[in-house]
Amino acid sequence: MEETLSKREKKNRDVISSMFFSAAIVMIFTQLAGVVANIIDGIITSRCLGEDAFSAISLLIPFVGVIILFGAFLSTGSQVVCSGFVGNGNKKEANGIFTITIILGLIISAVFIIACIAIPDLLFKICGVSTDTHPEFYSDMMNYLHGYMLGIPAMILIQILGPFIVMDNDKSLFTISALVLCFSDIIGDLINAFVFHGGVFGMGVATSIAFFMQLLTVLIHFAKKNNYFKLSFSSVKKKFIFDIGKAGSPTFINRLATILRDLFVSRINLSVAIATSAVAARATQNDLNTLMFCIGMGIGKALLSMTGIYFGVNDKKGLKRLFGYSMKFTIIMSSVVGATLFIVAGLIARLYSDNPDVIALSIFSIRCMALSLVLDATTVVFQHYLQGIQNRKLVNLLNVVERLLIPVATAFVLGHFFGSKGVLASIAVGKLILVIFIFIMITIHCRHIPKKIEDYMYLPDNFGGDNNDNIYACIRTVKELVSESKRAESFCIEHGCEKGKAKYMALFVEEMAGNILQHGKARKKDGAFVDYRLSADNGEICLILRDYCAQFDPTAYYNIHNNPKDPFASFGIRIVTQRAKSINYFNAFNSNNIIIHL
Repeated sequence: MEETLSKREKKNRDVISSMFFSAAIVMIFTQLAGVVANIIDGIITSRCLGEDAFSAISLLIPFVGVIILFGAFLSTGSQVVCSGFVGNGNKKEANGIFTITIILGLIISAVFIIACIAIPDLLFKICGVSTDTHPEFYSDMMNYLHGYMLGIPAMILIQILGPFIVMDNDKSLFTISALVLCFSDIIGDLINAFVFHGGVFGMGVATSIAFFMQLLTVLIHFAKKNNYFKLSFSSVKKKFIFDIGKAGSPTFINRLATILRDLFVSRINLSVAIATSAVAARATQNDLNTLMFCIGMGIGKALLSMTGIYFGVNDKKGLKRLFGYSMKFTIIMSSVVGATLFIVAGLIARLYSDNPDVIALSIFSIRCMALSLVLDATTVVFQHYLQGIQNRKLVNLLNVVERLLIPVATAFVLGHFFGSKGVLASIAVGKLILVIFIFIMITIHCRHIPKKIEDYMYLPDNFGGDNNDNIYACIRTVKELVSESKRAESFCIEHGCEKGKAKYMALFVEEMAGNILQHGKARKKDGAFVDYRLSADNGEICLILRDYCAQFDPTAYYNIHNNPKDPFASFGIRIVTQRAKSINYFNAFNSNNIIIHL
């Protein structure tokens, strides 16, 4: 059976890969759209307002990074906690997390706006700029900040709401919202540059308006009646704040380290730069690096939520398939994009400037980044996986090493010997050093050279139980259904269940999986199929069924159509509902999930 399943999985996507692929593409695309809008800001600003204005805006990246830090902190923290609740069917707690995260996002937005108004000079000093050191940039930075700050609430709320929408199966709307952001920002920038002539301030306002246009689009989802996630103030608990903070701490440390890295590397670059062309080239590299970072970040965000779902139910094989598929997907996609970026580096550099010095340095910086793209994306995805399995100590260590210690050290050393080119090249050298560091770390952990995928997964030895305590299968035909039903009965008896209860579990498999095969409306041409797992843990038997058909909640269907006068109405679901210890249903990433405890 296992051999047959293995061959079949090579030909057809299982539920996990289908769920992951669609979610990852959407998350990458939506991450890209926001970054593309910022890059367009840079290109139009550089072309229409000059390289000094573009450089001034780029020097605000650390402050923008702080805003993103808090948004990402809340977003990932709520994802990790909420996916655990969703995976176990605890809708009330999931909505409590959703509600408190939005409240915290609005509070943090207000604090940022007040800071922009009250202490802009301090913010600039944190970015390494003051009227004494770089007076040529100060005025443009101030004007852009005043326009940009208006969109901070929308920017943070979009980060928070996005993963919830994807989890709630409205990927298309989130994709549309990203397009709205991109086109709104392009149109706003062009109108500002050629109609209103609003300068750098107008560029900031155009970006703010674009963020609010995206937010309004996103809110359409929450106006629908059948949402999984709704505001529920009665479900909010104080402990949720601590839970979100603990789960999101790796992201906070990651972003904080990134901000500190940008600060130190920018200062190193300013200290060795002999012309503004070096600052502009570094700004171009920052833009493109942020764009390419979206590949790892988008895949990582999709992986984060799904990891929480499988980790929460101790599904080792499911987690292994998810981890393996995500890493293959990351390597293939980042390799193709990196190669393309290396080839078209000259064309991209000329979009920003006609200055030969800026173009030459920009081409060099882009190609350095392209060479490191695979290493960057895979390490980012790996860290999101570690965060999903709640290995916070390890992911925090990697965050500090990857985002701060290695890049600053390599920029300092290479900048000392090779000037601005050394600083620009440090991005590739640093990623290579990081991968070597991770390989050594895993080798020490495993006490041997890592060869199997399990060596990289950092799961506890007893995670998922013994092989004898689990049954996995992909059911596609009635013949397989009958076979798995019989195997389920034998499995339950072997694990101490009474014959009567064992027969009920066999019935559960036959009825619930049979309903999916018979009535499920498949999204793909392959037809309906069921990912099936039966597990035993301390005498408790758990059945998990996952399918990629149209949304269908059997428990809700039974409650609506239950007819006490007709003993045969919804007979199968009735037996399962009455005899099971608990039955939970949730739909996430366009996948139906049923969890039944005997």
